[in-house]
Amino acid sequence: MIGVSMRKAIWLVVAMVLVAGGAVQALQPASESQRESRWSNNAGFVDRLEVRPVPKSALCGEWWQMLRDLGWAEVDVVKADAIIYRESRCIPTSHNPADPSRIGKWKGSMGLFQINLFWLQKTSAYPQGFLQTHGVAQKPTDLFDPVVNARAAQAIISYNRGIGGCGWTAWRGC
Repeated sequence: MIGVSMRKAIWLVVAMVLVAGGAVQALQPASESQRESRWSNNAGFVDRLEVRPVPKSALCGEWWQMLRDLGWAEVDVVKADAIIYRESRCIPTSHNPADPSRIGKWKGSMGLFQINLFWLQKTSAYPQGFLQTHGVAQKPTDLFDPVVNARAAQAIISYNRGIGGCGWTAWRGC
């Protein structure tokens, strides 16, 4: 008869083998059949390889996985959650026409992050426009697409960090 400590040792070994097998499998690239393509649009698609839980405290939890799929760092996803809630109440078609920037008939800020049309305007530094130069958006209505809007926010954050800012200066989030 096997003692209690021997049974625990056997279960421990079995558990370690199962975990190690899963870890080895997790390190291998996912096959096409294992991937679930989630975010697909004119901005391109990103494969979802891992679904992580969203905290109960999230204000706009429905957008967390998209941000993660787009390569956002977790610390930025948490910050983005507060910004998206403050700017658009999590509604991707939000539009604030009160902001002064104008392109054609469109005026203001648009989408989840309320990207100001300034970022689409032609400037001396970006003759085609900042977002156009970075291949993110071409016209104001592109910003109503949540993926395009999130990529626009990423580009703005990256630009701001590149000049020594915290990344969130455009949203007064530093």
